[in-house]
Amino acid sequence: IIDTSITLQQKSMFVSFIYGPPSAANRAEFWNKLTEVGLGRDEEAWLIVGDFNDLLDNSEKIGGSLRWEGSFLAFRSFVSQMGLWDLQHSGNSLSWRGTRYIHFIQSRLDRAMINCKWAESFPSGCCEYLRFEGSDHRPILIHLNQTKRRKRRLFRFDKRLKDNPEIKELVEE
Repeated sequence: IIDTSITLQQKSMFVSFIYGPPSAANRAEFWNKLTEVGLGRDEEAWLIVGDFNDLLDNSEKIGGSLRWEGSFLAFRSFVSQMGLWDLQHSGNSLSWRGTRYIHFIQSRLDRAMINCKWAESFPSGCCEYLRFEGSDHRPILIHLNQTKRRKRRLFRFDKRLKDNPEIKELVEE
């Protein structure tokens, strides 16, 4: 857990960058530590981003066998206790891919979660899941301002217009 306090344009927030334990046996302790970090932050903007190494339910996984419902309890409890929810996102949120035994599996292990105060402070914030690049995880890009840049459209020139006198005149002007 790397816990930071950031001030940007006179708005402050806490951002916790996390790497959740890969071993299920260590996750309950991890959620307890992160709960301690977040105590009292309901009045402060808080963003948690990183590899949670856990799922909220079986819908966040494709491939392999289903997980037992009780295995989601510690993570769900943490999210509920801290008043968190997933930050609005774009892109494929199945952020991890790999093979376990003979099964190809995709899961949503990486995510960004926010509390109510963060949503109020950064109402147009969102995150974007990028492409797999040299890792079995998709990177996440956090946007604090959701105004989307317009993608440049491909310029197309209609050759039929090149000899049109009106077009020539418009171009000269």
